[in-house]
Amino acid sequence: MGLFMILASLALSFMLGSIPSGYLIVKKFKGIDIRNVGSGNIGSTNVKRGAGKGFSIATQAADVIKGAAAVLMAMAIYKFSDINLDRNFFLAMNAFVAILGHDYTPFLGFNGGKGVNTTLGAFVLIEPISVFAGVAIYFALAKVTKIVSIRSMSLGMALFLVTLIKGSPLGSVIFTLFAALLMLYRHEENIRRLIRGEEK
Repeated sequence: MGLFMILASLALSFMLGSIPSGYLIVKKFKGIDIRNVGSGNIGSTNVKRGAGKGFSIATQAADVIKGAAAVLMAMAIYKFSDINLDRNFFLAMNAFVAILGHDYTPFLGFNGGKGVNTTLGAFVLIEPISVFAGVAIYFALAKVTKIVSIRSMSLGMALFLVTLIKGSPLGSVIFTLFAALLMLYRHEENIRRLIRGEEK
């Protein structure tokens, strides 16, 4: 029963994360397939390019909420089930799986966003200090660079490093590291453009 509940929780976290918020919002209210605009990404940055600031904010909020919802769901499952795993490890694993769902949503051919906002939502209930530190660094860097990809990748690395430095439980350290590495991987094209001096 314990293993079944673990797998069920991970499956639900993945599906919650998989909801393609940006795509659905822009398609519903603007009649546009955001994948055909700008970078083709379904995240809030590209939504801002294709549909405007209001829709970008709505996408950000939806992506944060679905990440948090996955962890809240995992908390409830852990409380009412006999799961033979450390609670922090279980919750952090569900958080990461929700991010995977966002990045590789089966609803759009396993091609989703870059996971920044979903990462914030997924870990804010587990590592709030680390999340707020990452957000602070994101906005502080706005005084240095307007390039969103640099600030986003810095946020991801800060999330992991603060979690590590403050001595968080092993589950948090492992899965914030995975989340940061995944964020870097999802920004691969941005990194290439940065190297070529073409990123804006």
